[in-house]
Amino acid sequence: MTSPIEVPASGAADASMPPMTSSAAGAATTPARPGSAEVPVDPSGFRNTGGAGEGYFLNSPSGNVSCGLFPNGSTAGFVGCQAVTSVSPASGPTCSNADNDKYAVRVESTGAVHFCTTQGMYTAQNAPVLEYGQILTVGDASCVSREEGISCLLANSNAFVLSRDANQTY
Repeated sequence: MTSPIEVPASGAADASMPPMTSSAAGAATTPARPGSAEVPVDPSGFRNTGGAGEGYFLNSPSGNVSCGLFPNGSTAGFVGCQAVTSVSPASGPTCSNADNDKYAVRVESTGAVHFCTTQGMYTAQNAPVLEYGQILTVGDASCVSREEGISCLLANSNAFVLSRDANQTY
């Protein structure tokens, strides 16, 4: 059974976003897009103007996924993440998970793009952890941390989830 979506006051999510659905065993079958009912965090603690460039950076609690949100857009998109270890997307490149070949996904104004990266484009030194159940919203981009992975979206555009076991857009 699904529950209605609670749209944060920031307006970053829209009411057409699907809520999380569950199987009879209680496991999530479809990752929820950000905006369902997470606890918002203050973006100022995630802001970085250093070597990784102007943006807002976070790490997953497991340390496997790192993300960057760029409110004005960048060559890295508006929001994107990379994983230390992940799986191949349904369509897109197959990466090796080696130090120089990590899975990454970003949302640009034209949609989501899966790719392999040889550098830490969504990492920043000392980036804080976005704890499970928290959401970071910067401009039109949002990322939420859940046990099944980090899920990010660009309002009125595409979204994705990235983790050790998931690499999909929706």
